[in-house]
Amino acid sequence: MKVVSIQEARRFSLADVQRSALLEQGDLTAELLCFEAGQSAGPATHGGSVVYQVLEGEALVRAAGTTERLGKGRLLALAGGAEHELENAGGGLLVVLAVRAA
Repeated sequence: MKVVSIQEARRFSLADVQRSALLEQGDLTAELLCFEAGQSAGPATHGGSVVYQVLEGEALVRAAGTTERLGKGRLLALAGGAEHELENAGGGLLVVLAVRAA
């Protein structure tokens, strides 16, 4: 069993989106993505499925020609191989938990 602190993994930089590896367990990985205002990450494609949960702020997720707005506490799942992009939709900080299958 492994316990990690999301609060301790939070890192922000005006230069780029900050990524903090939280854990790897079998075929699952968890990563924290921290965005300053106006930052975006992607486009990205992962071999396995990915689930994004917004912990703080508001995100825009673009995939397959659609855009979804996610606020705190919302989950979004994408199938493996889906090209997508995340963007900070608000004027403050955005913190997103990403859990991916291999």
